[in-house]
Order: sequence, then structure tokens, then C-alpha cells
Amino acid sequence: MFDIIAVPVDGSDYGYQAADVAIEIAQKFNSKIAAINVLEEFSFSSYDSEEDEGNSILSKITKKANDAGVEVIEHLITADPLRDMKFIVNQTHADLVVIHAHGSNNNRFVSFDESCVSDTQIGSVSERLMRTSDVPVLLIK
Repeated sequence: MFDIIAVPVDGSDYGYQAADVAIEIAQKFNSKIAAINVLEEFSFSSYDSEEDEGNSILSKITKKANDAGVEVIEHLITADPLRDMKFIVNQTHADLVVIHAHGSNNNRFVSFDESCVSDTQIGSVSERLMRTSDVPVLLIK
């Protein structure tokens, strides 16, 4: 049913929660995980430090998945996550995307309640992916 499950991760606790769910699903369906970390195109940090951090994030997910008997394909990509996530997911040939409602950049929300950050808010990357994805998207709260 799900041969490849894409899981975009940004190093936040939210991203790791989504990865945990993706690993559980992958075990049940004998799927592979496409772990995705996107390096921001325009960043104030050095590229080397961003790349090191991205590799570290992907390594954590790969180790956890491998310990659970799940194969992982790592994707470390320089892009704009908001603009490019649909394209990135399509390039992984995923049958399912597992993504958290919001990640580490909590100042970009689509909200039903403008007064505060709450469970009714969805991050901009997650929201756009839900609207535009060609494959099912499982949103983790």
C-alpha cells in the first residue's frame, strides 16, 4: 500500500514525533522511509554548519528506523521548504507524507484563531503541502 513514506523533518521535537509515526507505519506496511531535511536557501548561518545539522537530524532518524527494521533513504536538499516541498516529495516517489502540524519555525502559521499559538494552527509548510500534494498527507498533532 505504502512503498515509500516521506517524512520532512526540521530537527524540532514536532518533526521527530512525525518521524516516529512514519516509522510505525513503515513497520506495518513494510515500507521505506524517505527522510527529508531542507536547508534554507537564504540563511544567516554558514552552509557547512547547516549541512552538518541536517546530516545529524537525518542520522538520528535513520538510526531509529534501522533499529526498528525500517530502511531509510536520506534527502538533504537546499531549497525553500514552503515553495518546494511538493516538488521534493514528488521526487522521492512517496505514496504517503507524514508531517507534523508545525515545525521549528513557529512564526509562519495558518490559524483559525489569531490570538495565540494553539492546536488550531497549522504551519505554513504543512498547510501548503496538504492543499497541493498529489499523495495523501498524514498531519500529526
